[in-house]
Parts: sequence; C-alpha cells; structure tokens
Amino acid sequence: MFNHQSLREILKEIQSSVVPDTMLKEWATSTYSTATEFWTFRKKLTQQISLAGFVEFVLHLTRLGPEMINIARDCGNITFNYFRFDIDDSKGELDANRPVPFRLTPNLCEFISPVGVNGIITHCMIAVARCLVQPQFSVNSYFKAILKDELISWNKKKQDEQNPLLTSNQTEIDNELLITSVTNASTAMMTRLQNLAIFENAESKVSTLISAASNPDNTCRMDPAWHPWL
Repeated sequence: MFNHQSLREILKEIQSSVVPDTMLKEWATSTYSTATEFWTFRKKLTQQISLAGFVEFVLHLTRLGPEMINIARDCGNITFNYFRFDIDDSKGELDANRPVPFRLTPNLCEFISPVGVNGIITHCMIAVARCLVQPQFSVNSYFKAILKDELISWNKKKQDEQNPLLTSNQTEIDNELLITSVTNASTAMMTRLQNLAIFENAESKVSTLISAASNPDNTCRMDPAWHPWL
C-alpha cells in the first residue's frame, strides 16, 4: 500500500515523463488554427466542465472519468456516456467520501487557465446554484422523486446479490426506511446546493472546492483509472 508521499511522487513522475500538464492545451492549439476558434472552444468547454463539476458534487454522482467524456470539436459541448448516483452498496447511502469534489485535473487547469478557473468556473457554479435555490423551484421534490427510484433499485440489486437463485418473492424495501433514506439523501444534496449559492464579500464555498479539486495532494489519492494527471 502506497503512502501519500509515494502517491505524490508517482503523480509528478507521470506528469514529467508521460502526460505533461500541457497536453490538452497543445492538442487544442494544434486543432484550432485561429485565436478566435481556440478562445471560443476553450470558453465553451470551460462552461461545460463547470456544470459537470457542479452536478457531480451537488448530486453525489459517480466520479467523472475521461472515458465518460465526449467533446464536440466544432463547438466544445460535452456529453457524458453515463452518470449515476454514487450510492454505497452496503448501506444504501450517498457516498460523500472522496479526495476531490469534482474533476479539475492539472491538464484541465492548464488549458482553462487561472483566469478561467477562478473566473468562469467559479461564476458558473455560483450562478447555477443561485438559480436553483432563490426562485424556490422546489428542486428538493424532484430530488426525492428520483432518489426514491434509485433506492428501490439499490434494494433490488442488493437482494439479487444476496440471493442470486431467487427470481420471485423478493421483499420490498420498508416504507419507513425508504422515506428516511430518501429524506437524508435529498437533505445532503440541498445542503450542498445551498452552500454553493451563498456569495458574500467575494467569498464563496466554490473557491474552496476548486482549491481542493485542483490540489495535487488530493488528486494523487484518486484511483489511477480516474487518470488524475489527464
């Protein structure tokens, strides 16, 4: 088992010899011949990355890996192959334990630039959070409706794993347990959403999250399959 220092050194070695921080930027520079095309692509991609990070953090979604991302080269729009709630298989609770809140790797930071990270990404996340919270759209009700189906599916999956030979007579999840689980999960989501919507005296929770997401001491602790250097 590697310690934190070893993981940090492995990340630095990969960045220096295999995947440099400038790889994504160099690809974009060679792909878009004019400054206007490059600037337009970078701005759109930055907005898309900020929205992806927002939903990943607020909704407790699974980690965003590079294999999940499809980038439209003509406009910078991003589509995701899959995204689901990160539910603990044993407890049926949203998993909030993760070294980084969302994907903001060294290559993304280098390509987006410090101005984009501290400007566009920060402002996009705050704006979306405030739009969902302040007009009182009752997003909590939507959260609960979706989470109900997810937890019922989790219960069925758990029973299938425990009793793979049974094809019928499965026990439905207890109503009180379902209500409690859905309420706890939706409350966790709303708490994160409301925290991101707070913006006073140029201070925001988003800045703290961005710092944590881009910190090499945190990204090096992610699973190698997540490609923390890319």
